[in-house]
Amino acid sequence: MIRVGILGTARIARAFLGTPLRNAEIVAIASREEARADSFAKEFNLPKSYGSYKELIDDPSIDAVYIPLPQHLHCEFVLKAAHAGKHVLVEKPAALSMQELEEMESACTKHHVLYMEAFMYRFKQIHLRVKELVDSGVIGEIRHVDFNWSINIGKLLRSDFRLDPERGGGALYDLGVYGADFLQFLVGTPVEILSSFIQKSNTNGVDLFSHTFCKAGGVLSTVMCGFTLDANHYSIGGETGSIYVPGSLSGRQVTNKLFMHLLVDDERKEEVFAPENPYMKELEYFADCISQKKTPVPGFIESRSVMKFLEDARANAKELSARM
Repeated sequence: MIRVGILGTARIARAFLGTPLRNAEIVAIASREEARADSFAKEFNLPKSYGSYKELIDDPSIDAVYIPLPQHLHCEFVLKAAHAGKHVLVEKPAALSMQELEEMESACTKHHVLYMEAFMYRFKQIHLRVKELVDSGVIGEIRHVDFNWSINIGKLLRSDFRLDPERGGGALYDLGVYGADFLQFLVGTPVEILSSFIQKSNTNGVDLFSHTFCKAGGVLSTVMCGFTLDANHYSIGGETGSIYVPGSLSGRQVTNKLFMHLLVDDERKEEVFAPENPYMKELEYFADCISQKKTPVPGFIESRSVMKFLEDARANAKELSARM
């Protein structure tokens, strides 16, 4: 069994707990507030709790760490974990710049530890099925992908780190990152920015909305993300058919559906997928990689592609009128 420690008591950390894992065990939790770590450990019956991240990282009995901290802390603690010989599963976005990502890759390589960027959607059956359908050619050659994910938090959680540019906030880095990774997951090639538009907050300059035109291989695509509206869906247009998937991008354990239309005979199909926990499947996959000494995907190759998308989208963006 791979022994895993979690840095931070973020809500997302709870998704890995409550049900036994096939090949890994969560053995420790760390928080900068010892009482919070103790309470979390008691709630989930974890053997160890620490009042600092360093104590957990220095624990020689732990094989790997999961890092769900705010993104401005990712690089710092990936480096510390790697130096301590811990394998690293880090939440998206793995870093805030290509320079940070390169430092992380150098450290993980030097200390012979595995690295994986946490994109839990890759482990949901509905998206794996979509990938299978696309690869089978049932809708013909892919011509266009339209990806949309926005959560209306802009006026509700001003203290949330996702709305703080000093802590790596912004819709592009929080949700647009999924669009960039989804395109390479689906098509298998890096994403190239063609043009981008960003709408920023008039209070602190954080990006609240982004619309990016891009291409992956020969597939033209749009990626929309934001904090000021509700959207959670994607569509794939092929030469002989199309696929539409609504409401399935988050990690919520709900029933999901995909809809497919085929031009031949105007055929329409629907597939239903039972609720599942993609976070646990993600960690089990990472644990398998550790045990089998194989490189996880998404790893540094995929992370570099995503980071280039994020940096290029911001650098080349035309600004829309500010909000808030």
